[in-house]
Amino acid sequence: MSRVFHDAYGHASEQLSASGQDGVSWWRLWRVLFSDHRFLGVQLYVSVLHLCLGVGVWAAGIYVESLALMCYAFVVMYDAVSLFIALVPRILEYSGNRHWSAEYPFGLQILPTLLEFTNNITLLYRGVQALKEGAEHLIISGHEHSTAIEFETYALRGKGHNHGAALGFVCVLAAMLVTGYSATRFANHHAMWEVRSRQRQLISGMQNIVLNPLNVCSLFAGLWMLVMLVLSSNAEETVIEPASCILVAAIMAFVSLPTCMRLGRLLLHAVPTEIADDVQRTVQRVSRLPGVVDCESYRMWGTAHDCYTVALRVSVDPECCANGNVLHRHIASLLKSSGMGDWSIEIRTA
Repeated sequence: MSRVFHDAYGHASEQLSASGQDGVSWWRLWRVLFSDHRFLGVQLYVSVLHLCLGVGVWAAGIYVESLALMCYAFVVMYDAVSLFIALVPRILEYSGNRHWSAEYPFGLQILPTLLEFTNNITLLYRGVQALKEGAEHLIISGHEHSTAIEFETYALRGKGHNHGAALGFVCVLAAMLVTGYSATRFANHHAMWEVRSRQRQLISGMQNIVLNPLNVCSLFAGLWMLVMLVLSSNAEETVIEPASCILVAAIMAFVSLPTCMRLGRLLLHAVPTEIADDVQRTVQRVSRLPGVVDCESYRMWGTAHDCYTVALRVSVDPECCANGNVLHRHIASLLKSSGMGDWSIEIRTA
C-alpha cells in the first residue's frame, strides 16, 4: 500500500520555511532518548543490560587472557546494539523526525538502516581480525623457536593462565541467558534475517518462530565458549583457543557479511530496474494531469524491507492554484494506486 507522507503547495521559499518548522530536530531526538524514554518499555533496559554483559565478557576475556572470549564479546555487543536499533523507528516517530526538511529530504527514516549497516560491518571487521589472529597462532604454534611474534601482543590463554576460567564461564552464561530472552521476547534479528533472505515469502511467518538462524548462531557461539573454557582449564597446551577464534570468526562472517551486502546496496541507492521503470511511468501519469506543468523524480531511497520512498517535484500552473485541493487529491490518489511505496511530493508554482 502506497502512502503520501508529505505534500506542500506554494512557492519554493514558502516550502523551505514550512519544512523548517516540522523538519528534523536532533534536540527532540536526544530529549526523547534521555528524558522521555519510558514509552520504549523494557526493551531499552534489556538492550542496555545486554550491552553491559558484552562489555563484561570482553573484560573477562582480558582477565583470563582469552582472545576467543574477547571475540565472542563482540557478538554479544552486536546482539545488544541490534536490539536497540529496533527501537529507533519508534524513537523517530515519537520525536517527530519522520518529516522532511530542506537538509534531510527523507527525515531520519533511513537512520535505522545506516545503524544496522554500521553494526554489521563492525562485526565483520572483528570477524576478519579474529580469523587472522586465530590462523596466525595455529601456524606459529608448531614452531618452538619463534620468540618475538606479533600475536603475543594479543590476549591468549597459555599454560598457567586458567585461573579466571570460572569468571569467564559465568559471564558467558549470563550473556547467553539475555540473548535467549531477547530472541524469544523481542524477536531480535528477525527483521535482519528477512532483509538478507532471498526467499522472504517462505519466512514471512518467522515472527511465530522462537529462534531464527542468527539467534541460533549467537547461542551456539556462547555454548562453544563454555565448552572451550571447560576443556582449556584441563589442558596445559592446546589448539582449542585458536580454533575457537576461527569458529567465532566464521559465525561473525555468516551473521554480518550477507546483511552488509544487502544494506550496502540499499544505502548506495541500488534500485532495481523494474522499480525505476514503474516510478518513471507514474511520473509520466502525473505530468499528464490537468494543471501540471512538469513532474520529475529527484531522489529514490530503498528501506530495509524493499519498500521504496520516492521524492517528486511537481510544478503546477499558477492559474490552477485556486483549485489546489482538487489537484492534490488527484495526485495523492494516483500515487496511492501505484502500489510503489511511500511518496514525498513537493509542489511548486511554475
